[in-house]
Amino acid sequence: MHDHYEIFLFLGGQVNCFVEQYSYPLSPGNVLIFNNHEIHKIINRSPEPYERITIHFKAPLVYPFCTADTNLLACFQNRQTGEHNLSEMDKAQLEAFTGLAFRLIDILKHPRYGSDILALTYLIQLLVQVNDLYSRSFAAVPSLISTLIQSAMTYIDNHLHLALSLEGIAEELSVDKYYLSHLFKQQTGGTLYRYVLLKKITLAKQLLTAGNSVSDTCYLSGFNDYANFIRTFKNFTGHTPGQYGKKS
Repeated sequence: MHDHYEIFLFLGGQVNCFVEQYSYPLSPGNVLIFNNHEIHKIINRSPEPYERITIHFKAPLVYPFCTADTNLLACFQNRQTGEHNLSEMDKAQLEAFTGLAFRLIDILKHPRYGSDILALTYLIQLLVQVNDLYSRSFAAVPSLISTLIQSAMTYIDNHLHLALSLEGIAEELSVDKYYLSHLFKQQTGGTLYRYVLLKKITLAKQLLTAGNSVSDTCYLSGFNDYANFIRTFKNFTGHTPGQYGKKS
């Protein structure tokens, strides 16, 4: 989870991508997009390295270049969280994308006169291509996340204002807490406890950006202890809630 938008192009290896309530096995040419509210993780299923190109950018950077006919952020914003993140490029699309991406990488690594303008033009062209790709199709790949774990995630999403615990969630789902904990980590690559914290921090960021006070945000995002909220928020974001609210 980060404040940037991300384009992730998978080139080779053996990995699964986990995003919100879904997990997908990736194939070369798969492209994923993540906005600044989506929890995601790449899980390497092999001891060997995998190959990818990632592009991170903040949304305000491209606001001036969006028009009534061309919203460069449409594929990131005009969908439900965790839905339609995955698409696939054919050979021609892959060559066009990697060509622009390598030019962008080169201009960022070796700044020269006009680098800032050139970098922006490459990014804009990449966003046009990605939005066109997602407007035409997205890959309907079955998720590797089981119904039980999806139910746990849905329960968490709907009860972020409460003090959630492994025991309480397991009781609501009528399942053994140790089994739930093991299955969650096996399928997502992380613990249920950390997932709950990530979702609460995501909600807190949205509340602060909307202008809520730090104390109201603490209560509305289900943190019972104010000091713990301040400490946890800073550990995840690098800023105190007050700093983040002002920055947003």
